[in-house]
Amino acid sequence: MAEHHFVPYGVCPSAVTLAALLLGPRAPDPLDRLVVDRVVRQINKARADDGSDNPELYDGDTTTPGAWRPTGEEATADEGACQEPGDAVTPNWGKVKPFVLRSGSQFRPPSLRGFTSYDELVNSPEYARQVDEVRRVGAVDSTERTREQTVIGWFWDHDLNGTYHPPGQLLQLTGTVAKKFELDTYETTRLFALSALTLADAGIAAWDSKFDGPINEWRPVSAIQALGGENANWQPLSADRAGTPWTPCFIAWTSGHANFTGAWAVAMQNFFGRDEASFTAQSEDPHTLKRFRRMNSFSQVAEEGEFSRMWLGVHFRWDAEDGREIGTNVGDYVFANALQPTRSGRPHQQ
Repeated sequence: MAEHHFVPYGVCPSAVTLAALLLGPRAPDPLDRLVVDRVVRQINKARADDGSDNPELYDGDTTTPGAWRPTGEEATADEGACQEPGDAVTPNWGKVKPFVLRSGSQFRPPSLRGFTSYDELVNSPEYARQVDEVRRVGAVDSTERTREQTVIGWFWDHDLNGTYHPPGQLLQLTGTVAKKFELDTYETTRLFALSALTLADAGIAAWDSKFDGPINEWRPVSAIQALGGENANWQPLSADRAGTPWTPCFIAWTSGHANFTGAWAVAMQNFFGRDEASFTAQSEDPHTLKRFRRMNSFSQVAEEGEFSRMWLGVHFRWDAEDGREIGTNVGDYVFANALQPTRSGRPHQQ
């Protein structure tokens, strides 16, 4: 089994853009020597032994109906295999020391909608409704998914290696918003720092909910194919670069995309003190049907990101809803507890 040393969606590197990507100061620049060098040393000290290099593989239950199991994809040049339990991507990321949160579990619900066993989950009427919805709107050959839903699904995808992944797409969007509002250098710096910290902790919170709760939920492709009959060969719209149906190799609940976009939107709302804003988002996903998409509010980003994964057939509705709720809580908490003045009118002294 392959050993994974993978930062989910580029989360941690995004955060350390706070200090020039930890590259250290440039000798000719006094500001780098006086400020950046100090910040780099502080970040390196703070992140030492943060748990991000934990090599342990996933060894949870992968046989009980309802429990996550590998989705069967073979390794490709772009993506890893998903055939063994140990192929699960970064199962320990939820245990990484957060940047601002007290712990990755700070905003995790006690369980997936109150279910405490897989038997209770898969035999519930609500579960049946969740599965049926994705079966209808998330299939590669769905006749119920609208073109707009397909556009949204692919626009926010960024799952495949070689793309920005969600945090990178959202950090690029942070720059777009900063230019839109004509922020000065210091305001732009604070906005990027806020975005990076929020996305970093959102990723930790998302992976905590995926791997560290009592229910490690299987993906729609596993749930729907288990129904048998005409559903035995069901496949999601989501695909690798070659167009082969593909599902991310980790637990479904909750949605990382919904978590990231929800957290980012709240960070923007809190920073600017408003939701309404007109700006253009950009997608580099290889399958996107539109490279640019006009946004009319920060919450539109959260709403589209929330359900984009359901339209692609890789998440259930409750994965999306609960993921956005966690991300919203993370965004509010980070804004209230980070990058605030330490003393009125005076800089912080070490």
